Amino acid sequence: MNAAARPAFFDALLAAVDRAFAVTGAGTPGWPDPHPGRGPLDEEYSRVSHPGRYRILEARVEAWVQVLAEAALAETHPAPAQPWLAAPRPPSGWVSLRRITPTRPDGLTLLVANTLVDAAPFGLDIAIARGGSRPVFLAAVPDCGCDACDRGSADLLSALDGWVLTVVRGGVVHARCAQSWTTRTLDGWQGTAGRRVSLVDGSAETDGVERWTGAPWS
Repeated sequence: MNAAARPAFFDALLAAVDRAFAVTGAGTPGWPDPHPGRGPLDEEYSRVSHPGRYRILEARVEAWVQVLAEAALAETHPAPAQPWLAAPRPPSGWVSLRRITPTRPDGLTLLVANTLVDAAPFGLDIAIARGGSRPVFLAAVPDCGCDACDRGSADLLSALDGWVLTVVRGGVVHARCAQSWTTRTLDGWQGTAGRRVSLVDGSAETDGVERWTGAPWS
């Protein structure tokens, strides 16, 4: 299965986000990959030396919110916390939750929650929803957050951008059946081994498959 085509307007959208981020991210500096040319040290596993640095993700979200609004692609509002399907943590593990709703009909809604780790703000949980249905979890950014898994801020911002653009592009973004699931990413897919293709594209129909499909935002 090939990833869906990358729309031409994505480059202009990302350029606008970068310009907005120069302002929203002024107080949250980035950092380089701490492991250039080497693997992580044993003591870096399960250690989080600078949890506050992940505030850069919230600054990037704010840049996206501004650009999507200016382009009349989406509106963003605070959202009441509710449990997500397949979420790694309950709503009590969030500081806040924002709902980014496309202005065009039938697009998937993007939800972004600021997470709590050790009672302090940390990273983001990302989900999608169709209309008023229960949201389904897509990803956590960072996916771990320990020093060993740190690949620098550019990697984190790219991951966040990729999830936003995946939802903006539309199509089947997520599908699941029983314990099998798959999520389409910007350039590929991830999920349960052996079931990823058929769950997303419907090439092998299976009873009970649920798909989160949305129209493009533009």
